[in-house]
Amino acid sequence: MSAEIEITGLGKVFGQGAAAFRALSDINLSIGTGEFFTLLGPSGCGKTTLLRVIAGFEAPSMGSLKINGDEVAAKGPNARPVNTVFQNYALFPHMSVAQNIGFGLKMLGKPRAEIDATVAEMLRLVRMEPMAERKPSEISGGQQQRVALARALAPRPRVLLLDEPLSALDLKLRKEMQSELKRLQGETGITFVFVTHDQEEALTMSDRIAVMSAGRILQCGTPHDIYHAPSDRFVADFIGDTNFLTVPVAALDAQGATVTLPGGAQAPARLPEGMRPVTGEEVTAVIRPEQATLAEPGAGDMDGVVETSTFFGTDTHIHLKLADGQGFVLRRQNTADLAAPDPGSTLGIALGAGTLRILKD
Repeated sequence: MSAEIEITGLGKVFGQGAAAFRALSDINLSIGTGEFFTLLGPSGCGKTTLLRVIAGFEAPSMGSLKINGDEVAAKGPNARPVNTVFQNYALFPHMSVAQNIGFGLKMLGKPRAEIDATVAEMLRLVRMEPMAERKPSEISGGQQQRVALARALAPRPRVLLLDEPLSALDLKLRKEMQSELKRLQGETGITFVFVTHDQEEALTMSDRIAVMSAGRILQCGTPHDIYHAPSDRFVADFIGDTNFLTVPVAALDAQGATVTLPGGAQAPARLPEGMRPVTGEEVTAVIRPEQATLAEPGAGDMDGVVETSTFFGTDTHIHLKLADGQGFVLRRQNTADLAAPDPGSTLGIALGAGTLRILKD
């Protein structure tokens, strides 16, 4: 896959002297042509600032930014082959849906016949043909979102930037629009760069994800890699639910390490590349709640006392306390005749083969 966006050594500093704030530090990123790429992180991590730098709304303080091989760090928004969909849609209230979609093309001086043909194509693409003559106030929030997407796609940019565009929608509509965005990206083949703080949204929609914190990219990879092989504790904790266990290393071999679990049993654990702890050293091991199953007391890898159970419809989260006082959460799929375990009861916990992973500090 060729690179649509190449970012090298990019940084952004707001203010000067003692009041200076470094919003982005040493960003190095390659985003492929036709890729659905997501910038993910908590509020204040720098993801929107990075998106604004790519869009040209903020100038980088240092570094290189290339789009389709062209250095654009010093160019304004209008000189870049990108378009942006904002959180608030920013539709013109006095214009119809069709007029909103065609506005950018009109400003570019396109012929009327080309504008009409493109607007018709965009209306079909976002399934809004019956709404063409309505005003934004006469359509729903999800429909307004589709119009904003159609308007941004109409000039056929090489890159579409999306700044948390689904955050104002209710949960059901948000899920529908996630599928709609994936469909649109697949049909157009345009590179999408999507900003969100929602981990589930990022995992379900993205080809690759860059997890950000404090202005830096901590890990970049596929949703599978980010979820199953987090680079550090922040990524593991931010992406989904995770159990963190402080355990001593019992032995080392070529395949990884053996650790001693709470209660005394030993289990194999995968080591991250470049890490080689010593025997007896305490390390942090992680396992996802769905990677463990219940067993009879004494029949699993460790036992836990039930503290609480939380019903989520499709599954139940069981919170247990281990022999050394550490907490552990296990996720169990629900069936109609499966009762929640009683608080205070002891249950066995069986860890899935190869699921225990040691994190770097």
